[in-house]
Amino acid sequence: MHKFLNMQQPAEADALDTTEKFLTSWLHKLQIGVAMKLGLMLVSCIGILLVGASFLLSSYLATQLQDNALEVLRSNTRIFHNNITTEYKRVLRDAERYSNVYINNYQNMSPAPLHSLDENALKDLLNDTKINAHFTELTSVFASTLVREGDQFVRVSSTLQGKEGKIATSTVLSHDNPAYTALLKNKPFSGVVVIYGKQFISHYEPIADKFGQVVGAVAIGFDVKLALQPVIKELLAVHIGEGGYAYVLDAGFSPGAMVAHPTLVNQHVENLTDAHGYKRYADILARKNGTIYYETVSGYGAAPRKRVAVFEYIDGINWIIATTSYVDDVARSSNLVRNSLLLFSLLLMPVILLLIAGTSRILISKRLQNVLKISQSISQGDLTVDIRIDHKDEIGELLSANEKMRASLHALVGGVVSHAHHVHEAALKITEAVDGQASTSVETSSSVAEITSTMEELSASSTQIAEHSRAVVDIANVTLDDCNKGSDSMGELLTRMSDIDSDNQQSMREIMMLGNKSKEISRVMVIINNVADQTKLIAFNAALEASSAGESGKRFSVVAAEIRRLADSVTESTFEIENKISEIQNSINRLVLNAEKGSNSIKAGTKACKVSADRLHDIVATAEQTSTAAMQISLSTQQQKTASNQVVMALREIVVASNYTSQSIKDILSISQDMTQLSEELNQASGSFKLTDRPDEQA
Repeated sequence: MHKFLNMQQPAEADALDTTEKFLTSWLHKLQIGVAMKLGLMLVSCIGILLVGASFLLSSYLATQLQDNALEVLRSNTRIFHNNITTEYKRVLRDAERYSNVYINNYQNMSPAPLHSLDENALKDLLNDTKINAHFTELTSVFASTLVREGDQFVRVSSTLQGKEGKIATSTVLSHDNPAYTALLKNKPFSGVVVIYGKQFISHYEPIADKFGQVVGAVAIGFDVKLALQPVIKELLAVHIGEGGYAYVLDAGFSPGAMVAHPTLVNQHVENLTDAHGYKRYADILARKNGTIYYETVSGYGAAPRKRVAVFEYIDGINWIIATTSYVDDVARSSNLVRNSLLLFSLLLMPVILLLIAGTSRILISKRLQNVLKISQSISQGDLTVDIRIDHKDEIGELLSANEKMRASLHALVGGVVSHAHHVHEAALKITEAVDGQASTSVETSSSVAEITSTMEELSASSTQIAEHSRAVVDIANVTLDDCNKGSDSMGELLTRMSDIDSDNQQSMREIMMLGNKSKEISRVMVIINNVADQTKLIAFNAALEASSAGESGKRFSVVAAEIRRLADSVTESTFEIENKISEIQNSINRLVLNAEKGSNSIKAGTKACKVSADRLHDIVATAEQTSTAAMQISLSTQQQKTASNQVVMALREIVVASNYTSQSIKDILSISQDMTQLSEELNQASGSFKLTDRPDEQA
């Protein structure tokens, strides 16, 4: 991993260098000022940030809107499902109520209660067709009276029409009819039945004699499509977005038949495909509940557009209610926001450019022009230019540097002028003094020769003493170096041990802090467990209240059950977390024990290192004293030797010098004349600089 990072870092550095070189080259090619270059760079960066933020915001908004739109589809589907289910149950209750009314008509015609009559009396009463006709005339409800003959139920009177449009009297109740089995068991039946190719929401009520034997039955029915027509009309009137709508698909009586649809009503659609051959309606029939995505083409030559459909199965009538909408309807709002942000960014960037350009001109361009003007004046020799530092920034520091350079040049040139004047005067004085030195040089030559022989003998003795003392100094220095190295190594070892001890103490503090944090987490877990227990209790009470609320509390009961399930899940999760925290605390305790053992060992090692270091310091101090004494002896002998040699050399030089004194005096005279001429030329050259007060003028 480290090798990979080490290989990756140079690559990233090379990429940054390449980008920097490209930007620098591109900016140098632009023939504009620094302020405008800075403005272009800032506007480019701001533009990139605004455009990126616009796209990110629109993408996030599109995702949120799509989620909200999908939730709206689910809510609409659930509402339609509940409306149809509620209407279906209401029709069932009406059928049961009408069946009771229908039976009461027979009861009114009977001299005694129906359940007290024998089989023959009941059949005679049920064969009266006037009751059926009168009931249908009053209620406009399909009604049939059936009389049992063996295992068959025969319609003796009915307002139901058969396949050929005739009244369905003397027809037998099909054994496939779900009511048939219930009637044989003397039990009522409520639900959807199919009679002569039509669906009816029906209620069958058996009629038994005084012995409890089923003699006949009455049936009340409502055409499914007619009974639920108001709800279906409301469903078709709802529009979702630009192209969204709801539809009802039959999944029982005629699977694949469209019960309600803006354009495909009464058509079989199970084999219809989308733009990619996907049979969406067949998938809906197979799944019954869920969400699907597919693509459709609205017209010839049009591009496919993606749609989403949410569907739910309606139990009892075997229908599937679905709502669908275009997916890109949601994206239009996010695209509008993105385009508005982009337009705002485009309009804002020129304003930003003008503001940056104006500000940069005031703060940068004008001040840089002032710096350029000052630099040009100094380059032309004007060292009296006035430099004012207006701000404490980079340009202010540049002005300060120019002011320091001007002051330094002013002092340098002023010093050169002053020294040239003094050199000229000194050269004149030297010329006068050289003439007086010629007479004294001859007198000193004889005295110097005698002194030279004596000093040569003294110099030989001093040389031998200096060589022996130098050897002693070398040995003392080697000993001192070895002691210093040992002391430095021991000091470094002591520092390392102290660092290790500090790191170990820090690790122990961090481990103890981690243990305290884990204990705090444990306390929080206890609180969460208590809250979860309270939540389960509240959810249980809510479920009890929902069950007592009857049909209207079913959905609330589902929510309460889900809350209890979530509370149980939270309790299990917190239990697992507490176990993990307990394991972490045990590991922390073991780490603390091991760290304390290591800390004691480190402290013992540190103490031993300190003792060794103190002893080495004592040895170093003794070696330093020895080396110092040897060096003092050697220095004294070297000084004596050097002094003797210098005296001998000086005497020899004096001898030689005396021979050339006269020639030297002539040379000095010539040099002093040259110095006088050079000082005059230097005064002329320094005159080109403009100074506040020239030294020669002051003189």
